[in-house]
Amino acid sequence: MYKILEYLKYLGMFILIIVGIAIISSLINLTGLNSSFISKLSVILTALSFFIIACLASRKTQEKGIVLGLKLALIFVVLLILINLIFFRSGFNIDRLIYYIILIASGMLGGSFGKNIKTKQKK
Repeated sequence: MYKILEYLKYLGMFILIIVGIAIISSLINLTGLNSSFISKLSVILTALSFFIIACLASRKTQEKGIVLGLKLALIFVVLLILINLIFFRSGFNIDRLIYYIILIASGMLGGSFGKNIKTKQKK
C-alpha cells in the first residue's frame, strides 16, 4: 500500500509539472514565437520533468534506481498515451514512438542519477 501511495505522489507531481509546462507553452505561444520551437521546448521540459521526478523518487528507495525510473516512466507514458487517445484522438506514429522512448530513457537516467547522488551523500 505504501508503494502505491508513493507512486500516486509522484504521479501528482508529474501532473502538476505537465500542467505547468502547458501553461508556459501557451504563454510563450502568445509571444508569436515559432511553433516548432515551442513544441521542441515542450519535449525538453517534459523529458526534464521525467528526469527530476525519477531522480527524486530513487533517492528515497532501496530499489535500483534504473528500475524505479523505468517503472515511473512507463506509468507516466501509459498515462500520456491514454490522455492522447481519449482527449485528443491523436494517432500513433513514429514521431510519438520516438517521443515516448526519449521520455522512458530520461526517466531511467534520472533514476540511476538520483540513486548515485544518494550513495555519494552517505559516504
